[in-house]
Amino acid sequence: MLNKKDLENVFLSILDDIHPKKLIKKQCKFENDKFYINAESIEIPKNKKIHILGSGKAVLSMAEALYEIMEDKIEKALLVGAYENNLKKQDLTYIKSTHPLPSEKSVEGAKALVKEFKSLGEDDFFIYLLSGGNSALVELPADEISLEEFQKTTKLMLENSMPIESINCVRKHISQVKGGRLARFTKAKGVVLTLSDVLGDNLEAIGSAPLFFDSSTFQDAFDALNKYNIFEKVPDSVQSYLKKALNSKDLETPKSESQKIKHCLIGSNDILLNVAKNLLEKENLNPIIVDEKIDDDVEIVCKNLLQFCKEKKEGCFIFGGEATVNVSGTGKGGRNQHLVLSFLDSYPKDEDIIFLSAASDGIDGNSDASGAIIDKDTLKKVEELNLDIKAYMKNFDSNTFFDKLNQLLKPGPTHNNMLDIVIIFINSNKNKGDKNV
Repeated sequence: MLNKKDLENVFLSILDDIHPKKLIKKQCKFENDKFYINAESIEIPKNKKIHILGSGKAVLSMAEALYEIMEDKIEKALLVGAYENNLKKQDLTYIKSTHPLPSEKSVEGAKALVKEFKSLGEDDFFIYLLSGGNSALVELPADEISLEEFQKTTKLMLENSMPIESINCVRKHISQVKGGRLARFTKAKGVVLTLSDVLGDNLEAIGSAPLFFDSSTFQDAFDALNKYNIFEKVPDSVQSYLKKALNSKDLETPKSESQKIKHCLIGSNDILLNVAKNLLEKENLNPIIVDEKIDDDVEIVCKNLLQFCKEKKEGCFIFGGEATVNVSGTGKGGRNQHLVLSFLDSYPKDEDIIFLSAASDGIDGNSDASGAIIDKDTLKKVEELNLDIKAYMKNFDSNTFFDKLNQLLKPGPTHNNMLDIVIIFINSNKNKGDKNV
């Protein structure tokens, strides 16, 4: 019978299997001047080497895979990421940028990418590696807007709990490199290998779509800021630019995909969940992926999951997505740890449930954990240590709470992001006498 340690080990195996390097090597190969992505082949111009460009949290791991697949075919590489460079290649230029707020390094990265794209001719070919985090890592504000003003606008949107879709809409419309605008700087042909960190895998949303297109408008950006009562708070330059752009089609983002640039999805939350399903099947379970995605406030998600457990009674269930949490305390933690703590607060005492919630990027909120895991014996430990669950919840200090219980999941940064995973194992009534810790 599955126990808490078994499930923790499965989670670590899941992270290993969805490593960006592994995903690319499973799906991509280079052969006879053709680049293959699964069953599809892309012709590479003869006698031409390939330019590798990219940005996002997973860019180094993705690039490492390409170097192993086709190093002798690579002309040079320019990458912008969030971590220290462990990929030492003579032809590689790497810019370590910042996240979640853009900085001078973000502008440096954007300008370097623009310069590189401009240098490519019509018969050149590039592979762009795109993953989560790009929205902050690469930025070039509109000429009328300073970086400091862009930063203030971004911070205001984050602080006022604007949905990420609305935040990206605004960022695209005050940027020179988002919403398909980066594609305007090149005549070269290319393919974008994409790791999705958004539900539904909408290419317009992933990394703010630097090379795709954007169906949102300046009017949408204007309306979003007003809806959340932020418009009058953003810098005057942003207000003026948006008002001016409302009546200018020339300033609008591209509304159709470039015919020369193809996007291919190589990683997503659905892929993460299917990897989890395959690994749990090896534990002699019959795991079920629940279609309904997690995308609401943590408290609502918790309530729904408790009701789900009450109705199901037994089985192994996998959920994907990303909850939101409106932090008001001063503690340490994140949406996943807070979800587990909320579940523990209402844990069905007559049931035998193992509950795991964690982030695929290895980092949850402002902590060094990716999530937490509990089972029926966790409440006993809480009583022994005389911990007040509600007090920790109120202060949003779930990390400290689970650290005291030694029930944090701490795989470290995975340099990846395919959203979050929740795994629930409900032991059946007939097995509740089994040892399950």
